[in-house]
Order: sequence, then structure tokens, then C-alpha cells
Amino acid sequence: YIQSASAIYYTPILNKQGYSLEELEKHISLLHEYNDVKDTGQMLLGRLAVIRGVTTKELYPEFDLELAD
Repeated sequence: YIQSASAIYYTPILNKQGYSLEELEKHISLLHEYNDVKDTGQMLLGRLAVIRGVTTKELYPEFDLELAD
């Protein structure tokens, strides 16, 4: 994920703060996975809303979702 020039720059900074480059890369990977899952959920809600003839906003309470999610 992080290019070598960036790794050279950020590794000492991360280490100084008690983190490692590997941790950062893992967090970035997990954020990508989370965003993919969230996007899929939003797509499914959108399709369900079309089928029901409602807005996705109207479906949020049914699935215990908050608009800020």
C-alpha cells in the first residue's frame, strides 16, 4: 500500500508514536474492506427501496440504522 519513499519517511514517525508500518497497512486494508461492505449494503438498501417504492432513508429504522452510519 505505502510506497517505499513514503515508508522511509513515515516509519520513524509511526515508531515514535508507538505504531508500526505494518499496523498502518493493516488499518488501511481494514478500512478498504469496511468501505466495500458498506457500499454493498447501501446498494442493497437502494434496490430494496426501489422495489418497495420508498426512499432508502425510510428503510433505516426498519434495519436499526442511523443516517450518520
